Amino acid sequence: MAMTTPARLWVRVSLLISVLLFLPARRLLAPMPSLATVITAIMVVAFLAGLGAQAWRWYAASGKRRQGETALLLSYLGLLVAGLLYFATTKTGLGWVGMAEATPKSLAKFDTIMTLAAAIVCVCALLPAIFMEATVGEWTTDDPDDAVEFQRVREMGVSGLTIGLAAALLFVTCNVAKQKNVKKDVSYFKTAAPGESTRKIVSSMKEPVRVLLFFPEVNEVGEEVEGYFRELARQTGKIAIERHDRMVSAQLAQKYQVQKDGTVVLIKGSAEAATPPTPGAATDKFGKFDLDTDFDRARRQTGKLRILDQTVNTELLKLVREKRKAYLTVGHAELNDPDSLPVQYRGRYPDAKSVVIKAILGQLNYEVKNLATMDLIREVPADATLVMILGPKTRFESGELTSLTRYLDGGGRVLVALDPEGEFELGPLAAYLGVGLDRRIIHDDKNYTPERGQPTDRALALTNGFSSHPATTSLSRGAANQAILLQTSGALIEQEFTVPGDKPKRTIILRSMGEAWLDGDGNHAFDSATEKRDRYPVGAALEGPARKLPDGTDGEPWRALVFADSDLFADRVFQTLTGQKALDTNSRTLPDDSIRWLGGEEAFAGIVNTEKEKELTRSKKQQSLWFLLSTLLAPVLVLGLGVAYALASRRRRSAGKLFTTPEKSS
Repeated sequence: MAMTTPARLWVRVSLLISVLLFLPARRLLAPMPSLATVITAIMVVAFLAGLGAQAWRWYAASGKRRQGETALLLSYLGLLVAGLLYFATTKTGLGWVGMAEATPKSLAKFDTIMTLAAAIVCVCALLPAIFMEATVGEWTTDDPDDAVEFQRVREMGVSGLTIGLAAALLFVTCNVAKQKNVKKDVSYFKTAAPGESTRKIVSSMKEPVRVLLFFPEVNEVGEEVEGYFRELARQTGKIAIERHDRMVSAQLAQKYQVQKDGTVVLIKGSAEAATPPTPGAATDKFGKFDLDTDFDRARRQTGKLRILDQTVNTELLKLVREKRKAYLTVGHAELNDPDSLPVQYRGRYPDAKSVVIKAILGQLNYEVKNLATMDLIREVPADATLVMILGPKTRFESGELTSLTRYLDGGGRVLVALDPEGEFELGPLAAYLGVGLDRRIIHDDKNYTPERGQPTDRALALTNGFSSHPATTSLSRGAANQAILLQTSGALIEQEFTVPGDKPKRTIILRSMGEAWLDGDGNHAFDSATEKRDRYPVGAALEGPARKLPDGTDGEPWRALVFADSDLFADRVFQTLTGQKALDTNSRTLPDDSIRWLGGEEAFAGIVNTEKEKELTRSKKQQSLWFLLSTLLAPVLVLGLGVAYALASRRRRSAGKLFTTPEKSS
């Protein structure tokens, strides 16, 4: 008669219940200790019942059946060992192993080691048990040995153990990564380094600059900012860096009106000179700005770490000189005053604004003021450092132009950006500037931006024709493929100067590419019979003779910049590689260097570093090259590799046949 043994179904159910109840009992129900204790007790009873049933089956089995039951019993005993290892991490278990009085650091290490060991032993026992249970099936003691395929059971157990060991490697790797806490952000980020312009400003200062950094003792943003100023100090030798805790140095923070962490204070002069004789507000000249102390926010596209050099450059200019005034003419539908365009012309001209130019003027420490027609007819204000005429669509009154000529006679500074589609005329200014405007639009069928895929795109010409003039310093030092966009640009016509006295000096600072032509018939196509390809002038710098002052000495000469494309200074919305939208001009650093030169600060001209994402632009030539690479070169490369591999394989087979000795016939 067959010996009665526990049905394997009960063993499986007991195992399943104990495993399923483990995580809820020890993790999810931790805030409810009573319920967790009850579930733990059920789990232990279920597991011990299953273990006892398996031990009875092992005892009752014989032959090959016992070999299979032995493997299963060892797996269950492994689960028991895993449970004991985990029990050692509980409060009761710590007392049993003598770790109840250990230090928190030792307890943390012990808990990590024992928990990891329990997890490894558990998975290396549980997976083989599940695999073997699925293979063994049901049998009784009367079943013949052939009913038990021990070889198959063992192979399934080894397969489960292999997976368990692989999982154990993951456990160890994850724990090491957690303990080391190594983080790697693969997204692009770099704090802007000190630029050429910033270095020039610091080097020109007679006194050193004292830099106070108010950051918490441990702060990533503070480290980035301190690294920037250390590099600036190394390059100039005129930076003294001090790092303070706002709470510890409360008196110093109050003196410079520092109200939050992340504030940077720039002080003109040494520490001794910067300290007032009496307590209270600071009497020395200083500037300040603040950054977000959270690194993730500070490093974003809108964060100040990316434009740190630009921010420092702006604050340093405030220490070098007082704020200046830049007057922008209004009332003629300029870029900065589009609402003044007459109603009948509203649909004729595209919308354009000058937010970026005003922001640049602010960064260069200029106060922006409007210069209306009634004021300009009288005279240009005496406090004007420069006057900007940005793309007027309608004509100026004769009195306005006369006032501008008087302003130039007095050593004034003027920037004129012409719109070839507008009605503005230079009038008497042409005698001083020595240029006229050809209103035909520059086209280029080789170097242009294919925005719409239409012939009209040829009016979006690209150029890198920059001179070495200070107004184009940064542009001329860029790479040859860093072009700017001429968007429906006209061309300048060089004329004789008719102003009395010494003649001004004229320098063409910007030209189109050699493949460009002036489209006279509006068909956006080159006609060799009536049109000519040439490097047409687009921008000119004028400098008048030095004027005589009342005391007989030479004063500053007047300066002017004239451009045949007002869109060089207009706002343009573009999209970066990451899909973010940003605002800039078509001319990159041209507005910055132009304003510096007009203001007599060409010594500070140069690149101001910024790590903001730039627009990705490709000319028609570049797009054609990428098209050929992707559609022609890549398939040819793949085909060539395939042919090379096939030929190599054929040679190997031929060589094998050559050295094979034919068998002799018996």
